[in-house]
Amino acid sequence: MPLKLGPISEQVDDLAKTWVDLSLTQKDLLEQAQDCLRTVDREALRFKLQQHMRQQMRFPWLLAMPSYSSPALPTKGLSGSFPAPSLPSDFCVVGTDASCIAPDRHVSVRYYVLNVGYALLTYGSQPDAVLEASSHFCFRDEDLYVFPEELEVPIEGALLGARMEVESLRVLLEVVPDTSKPAVALRDGPLTLWTLQNESDEVQHAVLRDFLDAMAFLRQAGVPLAGYISYTGSRDVANSLRMWLCPGQPGECARCETDNHDLCLALAKIRDRDLFAFLPKGQRSELFGSSSQILERYAEHRVDFFYLNIGQEIVRVEVPRWVASNPDLLALVHAVLCDQCRRSPGFPPYPPALLEAHEQAVVTSSERRLVDEMVEQALGRHGQPIIRSGKDDSKRRRAL
Repeated sequence: MPLKLGPISEQVDDLAKTWVDLSLTQKDLLEQAQDCLRTVDREALRFKLQQHMRQQMRFPWLLAMPSYSSPALPTKGLSGSFPAPSLPSDFCVVGTDASCIAPDRHVSVRYYVLNVGYALLTYGSQPDAVLEASSHFCFRDEDLYVFPEELEVPIEGALLGARMEVESLRVLLEVVPDTSKPAVALRDGPLTLWTLQNESDEVQHAVLRDFLDAMAFLRQAGVPLAGYISYTGSRDVANSLRMWLCPGQPGECARCETDNHDLCLALAKIRDRDLFAFLPKGQRSELFGSSSQILERYAEHRVDFFYLNIGQEIVRVEVPRWVASNPDLLALVHAVLCDQCRRSPGFPPYPPALLEAHEQAVVTSSERRLVDEMVEQALGRHGQPIIRSGKDDSKRRRAL
């Protein structure tokens, strides 16, 4: 039965009207939220967040821990901003991205494909570009399971996503240039592996091992790493403002009767990218630390983040703490990201190193079909026909 577009068209129009009305309502509350960001007592907020953490209270929201005060920051408020530093005359940018052909549970043989794309761009007196991909056909037990000895915890779904994140970072061990030129490593997406949050301690340790080893390599090489998140939906800073306004137990909003109740509820819907919309083009926000539990396993590679206006978009940038605490490395990341977005052919801009890495990583539908055919033909040559489920077979035949 074809999709009935008549009723959907009416509902789409209702969505548009509702969205416009909501935007007008939220505009005043967003201004109040930004005023709160500018006036909040930094140290008092830090103390309140730390007090809750010491009591090991479960937070109903992800929070952002403000950085310590410094001469470069105002004594109050979290609205400090920093212009882009100057660029070195010669430098390199390495971008990585990954995609996959996921395992198919409807066929008798189990495998998946990882394709990690990377772009090494050199700027300055000797410009150069290396665009490549590293492809892996994964079918052995050590590829298919987190614990291959026991054939336990299959790598699929969220864990396959985490495996792609690990490989997109591990490829940097081979790609980062051995040169005296300053270099920055960029990856598409966060450095915080959220998908591991609900996994067991053993799984987290096993998956994170190679990820953190790659970070340690970059630190030793003096190459700062950054995760670039376009159109971020994060609310960490907005949630911290809710904590600041909250007079009681966070999350018990239904019983709250304070004067800030409406603003608190508005902050629950405001994303950080809107909260920091006041940043001038090219300027970044202050640094913040995430309260994500998975970061407890990152040790010295624990992730901090900031927001950056790259022109018509506020992006979130995540960096390891050894980058955040090093003014020179942090300045290099900031300057290179602004330069990358200045060179972008699109609008809003997007770093060319990540764009090229994505182009190398993407797996087309025809390539997916080709790999399936290669597997089926190889099994056939060895007298082992592939077995498909009834559901899969029915999809391949024309329905009545």
